[in-house]
Amino acid sequence: MAPKAGRSRTVEKTLASLLGLRLEQLAAEHDDLQTFLRKIGISPGTYYLLVRGESNPTLDTLEVIAKGLGLSVWELIGLNDGVVTKALAKHDIDLEAITAASRARVEALTKIDEQREASRKAIKRS
Repeated sequence: MAPKAGRSRTVEKTLASLLGLRLEQLAAEHDDLQTFLRKIGISPGTYYLLVRGESNPTLDTLEVIAKGLGLSVWELIGLNDGVVTKALAKHDIDLEAITAASRARVEALTKIDEQREASRKAIKRS
């Protein structure tokens, strides 16, 4: 059966809203919003779009936020790693391999960001 028109957009908005609620919960655990934003590596504008459910973050964004908080992406969205591991194992999917690949992606993205920042600073100095 084909999905009804507009249904996927409704699902996207629902997921975006749930992520927004989760970010608000996590932000409330910190002394102030600016500290939280520095820790997770996103701008205030991006944060507010996410909290209002008006943005669909990329996997890269979720990985960066999760890393900043010392969480897995699964924990960020409110799932227990053990539950995810068990569910994926039923389909012969190795969570550890996914996690290792995710860490490598985040590290690569971090290096790229550092290189961009170094380039910007070098351009400003010249």
